[in-house]
Amino acid sequence: MQKKVFLVCLGLTFALASFARTSGVTQPQVVRSSAFEEPEQGASRLLLMKNGHTLFFHFTLRKGINVTVYNPQHEAQPVVNNRLSSWSNRRMVLADLKGIYEINGEAVVFLQQYVHRRPSLYRLVFDSNTGQLKEEKLIADLAPLRLTRGYRYTYGGMRISEFELRKDPVSDYYAVSMLTYEKGEERIRVLHFDPQHQVINKGDFAVPARDFKYLNMADMYVNGGNNVFLAAFAFNMELSFLQSSRFAIASLAKGTEGFKTAWLPDVRDKRLRDAALKFNTADKNVYLLSALYTPGTRLEPIMSRNMLERFALLMHVIDPEQLTVKQHYFVAHPQLNEYAKTHLKYKRNYQGVIQDFYLHPDGGTTLLLEEMDIFQETIKDGMLTDRRARDRFDTHNNYKTRLGEIGITRLDADGKEAESYAIAKGQENEGGMQLFMQHKRRQSRWNFRDNAFTSNLSGFYSYDYFRKDNKDYVIYNDYAGNTKNREEDYRSKYDVRVVSNSNTVFAVYDGKQIVKNYLFGQPDENASNRFCHLEMIARKEDSNSFATMMVEKSGHQKQAYIVWVNI
Repeated sequence: MQKKVFLVCLGLTFALASFARTSGVTQPQVVRSSAFEEPEQGASRLLLMKNGHTLFFHFTLRKGINVTVYNPQHEAQPVVNNRLSSWSNRRMVLADLKGIYEINGEAVVFLQQYVHRRPSLYRLVFDSNTGQLKEEKLIADLAPLRLTRGYRYTYGGMRISEFELRKDPVSDYYAVSMLTYEKGEERIRVLHFDPQHQVINKGDFAVPARDFKYLNMADMYVNGGNNVFLAAFAFNMELSFLQSSRFAIASLAKGTEGFKTAWLPDVRDKRLRDAALKFNTADKNVYLLSALYTPGTRLEPIMSRNMLERFALLMHVIDPEQLTVKQHYFVAHPQLNEYAKTHLKYKRNYQGVIQDFYLHPDGGTTLLLEEMDIFQETIKDGMLTDRRARDRFDTHNNYKTRLGEIGITRLDADGKEAESYAIAKGQENEGGMQLFMQHKRRQSRWNFRDNAFTSNLSGFYSYDYFRKDNKDYVIYNDYAGNTKNREEDYRSKYDVRVVSNSNTVFAVYDGKQIVKNYLFGQPDENASNRFCHLEMIARKEDSNSFATMMVEKSGHQKQAYIVWVNI
């Protein structure tokens, strides 16, 4: 087995090295496993362990969780099937992945499931050497869903009661939040866990019901065993919605029994769409990036998903001890607008939505943006005959999302645009997709595919981003014809609608130009394609090495591989 893997890797390395010499860009090193059948149903994830093992999780439709362990030499052990006992394995499609992490040397999976209509959070602990399930435990549950609140969920902006989980990026501490309703008011309850899965602190975030009826958690960040930071949106649901909302930052500190809370004064009565919360270990500040609705306000939109959904982007820099705002600014990117007009031939400003952001030691940030267009099409299901014997078509509405041109913007510590560029790309997927998608999928959200939704291939779409040696690496799946096409006019590119006809591209930006290569080798004349599952990318913090699943198609035959890439 080891010899076979070595020969496959050697041949691929020679092919990639030959292509890299023609482009003048150092080609990433790629090692791939032995082939296996592509899992086209369910959901899959990878986890890189500190002991050198790679765990491949496949959450099946009916048979539980299959785990394959790859040793440090990338050799696969036999697949281990783990059936769950807490709920029917046939209900896996209804579960929601809340996190998959290495904690205390073990692989830990957090799944939310509805048991007797009660949202329930389970912690599954796996042996990192064998893939065997060691522990299956319910760690929290909530009251059954109340159907009488259906209107509020649908039209009021109120979120369904569920769990959110975040792990500290640099330690094994983690926290769970849950939206509860007690004593006539909504609360966000937070449990703070240590690496041994013991609760070290807990607290409730609440606001007086006389002031605000509803709460939505925006995001959460775990700072080791010291703090859990929480961003929350409080609002009412009357017609005066925009005139009755507040945005809060809160901290549950070690040794305290409740949250310390501060309201953000500059976003009073603004409507929050989504937010991401991070902590800069270099300057010790909390960074809160928020997307705010602009219709009905004086805010200037820089992002949009359609004519009605337009957003401004606001950054808060917050002192973690006092919870005071040290700095805030609305993001503007005139250089990105100009780059899109000059290089991609835009006739308007760039309107890509926020997907994620990275913090720099000096307080600067890199924003990851992507054009996102939500559109609706009417599907005719078949012809029916009504009571008056008239023929008509039964129809339903279907939503699709175009994930388009990539925008990368770097801001300095004052929030001023320092550098920006854009890459022409287009991908079309079933269903509606959300802001901060990359930020959320790195926290292990999944797109579970079953017999009814096999067309949901969003895990292969969007892009991923790495930075190394003052160069940006942008990875995405695209048609070979788009890559060969040297025209940067975005209208000259074809949208990817069949992902199996695409190849994984990595674009390198060195501050002057963008050079595009194929990550897994140039497609040959036999109509071969090699594309990767971007949602499955697993990497260790502060590392430019990652693993994912690559699918290779030759003619009508497809094979899948786990690949380890070193940029």
